[in-house]
Amino acid sequence: MGDASQIHFLRSGNIADKKGMLETKQQVQPTQPVSEGLCEVAMRNSSLAEKKKMFDESVKKHNKKMANNPFSASFKAGPPRLSKDDPNYGRPVAGSKSEMRGKKAARHINAEVMLLCDMIYQEGQQFENGTAVISFGDLFQIYTRISNKVVGMLLRARKYGLVDFEGEMLFQRRDDDVPILLTRSIGSIRDEMNEDKEFDVGICHQTNKTEAN
Repeated sequence: MGDASQIHFLRSGNIADKKGMLETKQQVQPTQPVSEGLCEVAMRNSSLAEKKKMFDESVKKHNKKMANNPFSASFKAGPPRLSKDDPNYGRPVAGSKSEMRGKKAARHINAEVMLLCDMIYQEGQQFENGTAVISFGDLFQIYTRISNKVVGMLLRARKYGLVDFEGEMLFQRRDDDVPILLTRSIGSIRDEMNEDKEFDVGICHQTNKTEAN
């Protein structure tokens, strides 16, 4: 009713009253200055421009990556080949997820090797110099309850000079009587293995980095 009465008044009132009502309305709801409106539009356009720029950069980066990926439909030409003398040869891209997974795997292998050496010392025949010996058959029966990679861990531990045994490969039943010997005291092995805080891809023991891979 209030709006209808105002419309009726505007139609029937004199010019002075109409002018007064319009001025009162403008004071209650002032129009926004043109300069302020242009500033707001500029800010919105600036934000959109920045987002577009970021999106374009992301698209370019993705297209470049796909162009070098032989499994992508956008593959054009592979990346330049590295020389075998290059330190990055045969390694994942620095900072990539592949590098992170490789370092995580090396950390896990380090823990497995340490567990194997502890198992040999705790369950085998101990010597005064801190070393121990156990037969492969006994170690296999004990260690497979924890992990099924006992032979691989033995080969890894021998590569790092922590254990020793005869033969290139050990097989259950055939090599049950083969002795597995700790070549160093368990204390020195624990100290050395626990010093490894940072790991490289494929290398779980820092002391022998040059012998890895």
